[in-house]
Amino acid sequence: MSQWLIFLAIVPVSCFYLTKNKKTNKRFMWNGIAFGMVIAPVSFGLIQMTYIPLVGKLLGLVGVVGNLTHGSIGYLCLLGSGVLEMNTVITASQLVMINVVNGVLFAYIYGLIGYAVDKKLATEETPAVRIPVHTVTSK
Repeated sequence: MSQWLIFLAIVPVSCFYLTKNKKTNKRFMWNGIAFGMVIAPVSFGLIQMTYIPLVGKLLGLVGVVGNLTHGSIGYLCLLGSGVLEMNTVITASQLVMINVVNGVLFAYIYGLIGYAVDKKLATEETPAVRIPVHTVTSK
């Protein structure tokens, strides 16, 4: 079942193409939100691909790196809030809850990063430098 989590990668790819074709002003913000929503479940799904001989091992390595940076944050948030108990086995419903918290948290974080990039690109103006076509030099 966890291999189906990789199909969540369609969400940021489709958001990228939609914002590119529609030429929206907040392009990086929307892409950050879409990417942040699915990064934790997709990285968990990539870990499960390690049974494939060569390509699966590489994808699994990408999933491990992604899960190390994105997977434990939701667990620690739920552990700190008292929803989960320490030293217990995580059930499937708790894993879904952890991934939902990760999705909301990282959608917010990556959305803010994208908003900052959009704001910087909007305020950055290219100065109009006038280069003369023909210069007259005096001798």
